[in-house]
Amino acid sequence: MKKDPITFDQFTALDIRVGYIVDCQRVEGSEKLLLSTVDLGADYGTVTILSGIGPWFGPADLKGKKTAFLANLAPRPMMGHISQGMMLLVDAEDDTGKPLIMDLPSDSIPGQILR
Repeated sequence: MKKDPITFDQFTALDIRVGYIVDCQRVEGSEKLLLSTVDLGADYGTVTILSGIGPWFGPADLKGKKTAFLANLAPRPMMGHISQGMMLLVDAEDDTGKPLIMDLPSDSIPGQILR
């Protein structure tokens, strides 16, 4: 679905960073939520990010990955935890609904800005 255009200033307000998933675990009482501990570099440090991708991925699928995160999303309480950002994924193009995780280059550094 095509969305309304945004201004350049709205785009530059998004802080998209390389994040390294230090640890990941399932959230007790949820079939969907995974809680990731993510290193977002010096500006943000290590944060907690919850993602509703549990039906398709387990903690072992995420731990040790470098991928893209929206670092400046307002914190949001979820099932007794606070999510401090959002993992960016590629939407599925098939009937499975399984999103794709963007693997960033191994030489990318946590906290690097994606443009």
